[in-house]
Amino acid sequence: MNIFTYGTLMIPDVMYAVTTREFRFIDAILRSYSRFTVKGESYPGIIPVTDAVTEGIIYLNVDEPSLARLDIFEGDLYQRTPIQAETQEGKILNAETYVIKPEHRDYLSSKGWDVEEFVQNSLEAFLNSKPP
Repeated sequence: MNIFTYGTLMIPDVMYAVTTREFRFIDAILRSYSRFTVKGESYPGIIPVTDAVTEGIIYLNVDEPSLARLDIFEGDLYQRTPIQAETQEGKILNAETYVIKPEHRDYLSSKGWDVEEFVQNSLEAFLNSKPP
């Protein structure tokens, strides 16, 4: 299974901390979804938004044990959802991603999420506290 990531899991060190595995990955975009910071947290969630584009990466051929660990890591706030993401070369890949459940959308702030800002300000603390 391919997994499109758009937040903390875009960082290979976070993916490794969660899955204890390394996966090949490629840059990609996800159309019709927008990324917002979860209120009071350093990580984001996505929701469907017409005409939006979310940048991320796709981890290729993620195995079932790793998917199970990712499901636990993401928790009840998110639902793993089938999507189609687009590579930089314009190729469409089937994947799954973690979307904020409709009943939890009010957990999102109106603030976008920036990976560089996260790496600079929050990555070390996140790695020390979040992964299972």
